Amino acid sequence: MHIRKSLFVGAFAILLALTCSNKAAAQSTAPMTARVTVIQVKPDMLNEWLDLEKNEVVPAMKKGGQKTLTIYATRIFGNSHEYVVIAPFEKYADFDGQSPLTKALGADGAARLNAKLRKCIASSTSYSITRAPELSNVLEEAMPNMIVTAHYRIAIGKMTEFENLMKSDVLPVYKKAKTGLIVNHRGPGANPNDVTVSTVYTKFADMDGGPLLTKQLGQEGAAKVNAKFAGIRNLIDVYVRVRVPELSF
Repeated sequence: MHIRKSLFVGAFAILLALTCSNKAAAQSTAPMTARVTVIQVKPDMLNEWLDLEKNEVVPAMKKGGQKTLTIYATRIFGNSHEYVVIAPFEKYADFDGQSPLTKALGADGAARLNAKLRKCIASSTSYSITRAPELSNVLEEAMPNMIVTAHYRIAIGKMTEFENLMKSDVLPVYKKAKTGLIVNHRGPGANPNDVTVSTVYTKFADMDGGPLLTKQLGQEGAAKVNAKFAGIRNLIDVYVRVRVPELSF
């Protein structure tokens, strides 16, 4: 379905979630890092921004050496016209050199493209994320098409307790249910005590019946697990994100 006619977008904060080999039993030994850029597009400039991303930004990013880039949009629920761009990187030293856009278009060409993009954007912010492979259950190499993400703020000094509970009480439930789970820590540009926990779904109907823990353990069982996190994590919000294939590679 055409992106302009079918995609209703909304609130973000990320997350995200990314590639991992099945052969490695869905547990990468090297945590993936990525730059996340949350963009609020001006409503009257949405079509122009989408065209720029599809026809100019994506080709230039590929030419400039970006191996993969994914754009998600919050769908149905949340703030309208907000997108998140996830660009994996190997090391922070990569930002000391030229950006992919500059490599592809030259300094003047990149400046002209960025100027056109800025006219379409109301606001944007960027931060880094690092996946926690030991807490995640990544089942596919491809980027998930739909993710429901819980954004938590972990109490100071409680990160180890949070991670241990995820390993002992949450991750086994996802593995048994053969459901994708992606946990990311936030870094520079965001609160380092923030974590996103993403459940991979294929359709909105998968959300019926409540969270995965409730569906797998029942109300009482899920309540017992969640009670263990009391004083450790504080739920900020929950996002429903859908991948935009036309803008991703």
